[in-house]
Amino acid sequence: MIKVLVTNDDGIDAHGLRILVEALSKHADVYVVAPADQQSGKSHSITFLREVTPQERDVKGAVAAWVLDGTPADCVMWAIDYLRDEEGITPDFVISGINLGFNTGLAAYYSGTVAGAREGAINGIRSIALSVGGQGGMNVEHFDYLVGLLPQLMEMSMQIDPGTILSVNAPDIPSWDIKGVRVAETAPRGYGIRFFFEKKKNGNYQMTGGADYLDNNMRYDIDWCAASYVAVSPIPTTLSDPVSLMRLKGLTADTDCLTLIIDPQEKMPVRMKNAGGFISNLEKLARAVSRMGKPLLLAESYDMGGILPQVKDHAGEAETVRHIHPDVWTAPDLEKYVGATGCRKVLIAGAATNVEILQTVPGFLRRGCEVVILEDCCDSVDKAGHAHSIKMMEDMGCRISTLETEVMMLAGSCTKQVLNSVKNILLT
Repeated sequence: MIKVLVTNDDGIDAHGLRILVEALSKHADVYVVAPADQQSGKSHSITFLREVTPQERDVKGAVAAWVLDGTPADCVMWAIDYLRDEEGITPDFVISGINLGFNTGLAAYYSGTVAGAREGAINGIRSIALSVGGQGGMNVEHFDYLVGLLPQLMEMSMQIDPGTILSVNAPDIPSWDIKGVRVAETAPRGYGIRFFFEKKKNGNYQMTGGADYLDNNMRYDIDWCAASYVAVSPIPTTLSDPVSLMRLKGLTADTDCLTLIIDPQEKMPVRMKNAGGFISNLEKLARAVSRMGKPLLLAESYDMGGILPQVKDHAGEAETVRHIHPDVWTAPDLEKYVGATGCRKVLIAGAATNVEILQTVPGFLRRGCEVVILEDCCDSVDKAGHAHSIKMMEDMGCRISTLETEVMMLAGSCTKQVLNSVKNILLT
């Protein structure tokens, strides 16, 4: 059976946690480490200045349970280390909740429930935060629908990077009144809810919250919960904004050229006779571009497996866009990345010359970019189609070149140390 670590921020005796553990115990080995008392609003705080004491507790449905006089992040951090070192166990999931109250929008920043899941994700464990909220505040009554979604939510979590948590918010209404599940963005600051200090009669101040205006675009988690849906929001743990990163690099470095490698993935369609040399060239391209500090973008198709380790291992600063349709411009983030770099020249390499590459090239041409096709870094299952597509792209106005030619042209503006390093990469 799978192993699930459960925590929360309402404390180990909270009704939501007990319901969650009992439901999970039907199809998982459940381990519980939860705070001794209420930790709402503690966000991702951790205990540095004093010792914490774990104590064993009985929780119905749990294989083992402990209460810790710390924060939700403390609980998950301690549990991961303890289970690994003392029990030889690594949880398959961390599930935090079920929180009594919504953690939509801005509340996700401050939530101890979300932080418990985030601590799991930071440690590479798939993690989910569960919350139920409504007009009754902490007097939550309806958990059935959310509990019934647990297998589906765990399956959804397995389809994304373990470093991204799922924050799930359900309205506190009977299951027959819930209209369904919607995947939605977490509402930004200034939308749907705000927190502020309210002055009391005695002159002190107390934190409170209030609702802001909701529009009718149905874009955010708050919108869908207000409309009687369960909202599922993916929240990354990364601390860098990739678009801003590219834009700032463009201001501080020579980023005259963007390199795009399309579908360098485990299931990419290439000619088997040429696969070794083709993959070797993609590796050299990724290494050389990264060494020169030039922007590198990887386009990843949803149905072709993971990025080849030969490319991924040498493309540490590369950004990734994910596309469903052959034209990579259908990826929502491509426009942002290309605009952020300010590059007017693009080197294109990758798989499926006669499909993905051919359909992506016109988008760059329409935007006034100089497009260079690295022929020895492109391939396809169809040899004749590959050659025909190269000719078509040349007729469109693309320049057809090779890995060594273009990389050495780029390296010409680099320092002597970088230039020599690039030469060595090409010679390996």
